[in-house]
Amino acid sequence: MAAVRRSWSLADYSDYPRYSNQKCSTMNMWLLTILGTIIVALSILETFMAVLHPRAVTGPVTSFLNRMFHKLLKTSIGQSSYVTLLSGPVLIVTQVICWASLLLLAFSLIVWPQLGSGIVASSGKPTDTTIWAAIYYAGFSVTTLGVGDLVPKTVAMQLLTVLAAGLGFSFFTLVLAYVISIYSTLSRRNQFANEIDYRTAQTGDSLRYLVPYLSSDEMSLLNQDLYTLSANMAERLESHHFYPSLHYFRFSEDRYSMSRMLRFCLEVASLIKAMQETGGPAANAVTEPADRLWHASLQMLRDTEKHFVVCKSQEPPEEVGTANRLISQMAQADTSQRVSNENAFVDRYAQLANTWSTDLHSLVLCMGSQIDGRLDDQHPNRHRNHDAVFDDSH
Repeated sequence: MAAVRRSWSLADYSDYPRYSNQKCSTMNMWLLTILGTIIVALSILETFMAVLHPRAVTGPVTSFLNRMFHKLLKTSIGQSSYVTLLSGPVLIVTQVICWASLLLLAFSLIVWPQLGSGIVASSGKPTDTTIWAAIYYAGFSVTTLGVGDLVPKTVAMQLLTVLAAGLGFSFFTLVLAYVISIYSTLSRRNQFANEIDYRTAQTGDSLRYLVPYLSSDEMSLLNQDLYTLSANMAERLESHHFYPSLHYFRFSEDRYSMSRMLRFCLEVASLIKAMQETGGPAANAVTEPADRLWHASLQMLRDTEKHFVVCKSQEPPEEVGTANRLISQMAQADTSQRVSNENAFVDRYAQLANTWSTDLHSLVLCMGSQIDGRLDDQHPNRHRNHDAVFDDSH
């Protein structure tokens, strides 16, 4: 009995390492499978949020990338014009690479424990079971390349391969649609900027646009044009809500500057609203189009502050000069139209301008761009002024 008992005990202990290794291998397989499944879900979430979700609520990885770009553009390197011009395209490429890497990593982790059992070499030779072989198999499955030197043998791996190919094809289709949408929206934004530039004789000066309308007796043309401006600004607002990455696209030409477009629209709306409230050439104009342009432009300014790098100005600019220039130009124009109560008009315009001038000036300081040529004429190095501080609240 003792000999039999000793033999059973020795056999039991001699098999224990094999059972232990099998148990650890099974546990590792499930851990990698669960981790890979979580990363697959995260990759789908990131792509869905950025491409398909209205109002563009970004996922955690995309939000992290945006914050890193936010911090980069606040450094001395990020303030250079070359980096600034490339920030938009680089951000889009970085986002796409991160989403694709998540999808590839996820399927690599799921496939790795199956190499040599569920997935084998088609040549009949021993199957490479390294992580690089797993990345290779996941890569040609996700990209639908289908090399064929590694083949799935089990039903589960066959279904996984089909799923990887389907998700990969859908991913690249969505990314292509995303990039096309970004650049088509950017093209419409630039078209709006060119329209403002042409209407102001390439100056961006709101008075170049407004005085000819105010000098005429027909306000219906002005009302119609204000409706068009407000509709264009509302479209810009919605597109930047949907694709926040648009805020990072900058151009060397000043006419494409968002601050210049905002300055023009806010000045036009403020001048008309001030005249409507105090008496003047636009007193009999319909108030709705000016109100629409005012609210759309102001909201666009707030949204740009929220999503983009903004330097907070410590010294609000003086804005009554625009109102005084309007009074002077109307007096010199060959028309009977005049501002009836000049002091009240100037004071009311100053009140309206104070709601946006500091924020707009901060945006110009940060972007280092002109709005109509006047800023750089008065303050040639203002965008490098140490009085501007960066806002870390976003």
